[in-house]
Amino acid sequence: MQMNNQQNEHVYFVNQLYRDFLLPQILGEDNEAILYWAGKRIARKYDLTSFDDVNDFFAVTEFGTLTKLKEKRTAIVFELTGQNVVDRLNSGSREFSLEAGIIAEAIQKETGRTTECELTIDDKKKKVTLTARLD
Repeated sequence: MQMNNQQNEHVYFVNQLYRDFLLPQILGEDNEAILYWAGKRIARKYDLTSFDDVNDFFAVTEFGTLTKLKEKRTAIVFELTGQNVVDRLNSGSREFSLEAGIIAEAIQKETGRTTECELTIDDKKKKVTLTARLD
């Protein structure tokens, strides 16, 4: 799916408006937890049950480029990069709980193991590392 720059800017603006401005105002201190839960619900709604599904979903929603860095028995490490990630970090947004929830639910469906996902932001490299921890 190819989008022109004007469409890309529109998608980014809408994401920024809702996720980085409006939702934190409404949800307050519960923003992170609710967005994580919402991510899990989104993964169920759109039947995201594998890394490929999540990768495709992130591309369509313009959340960024998701890369699997390493996989171990108890953890899978992903990296989220791309212009939208850079733009969000540059604008002061540090909220990627929605993405973490989506990944946690999809990996749980794929592996059949209880999964939680934590994130680390690298401000210098403008990327987000998401670690899915499996029970």
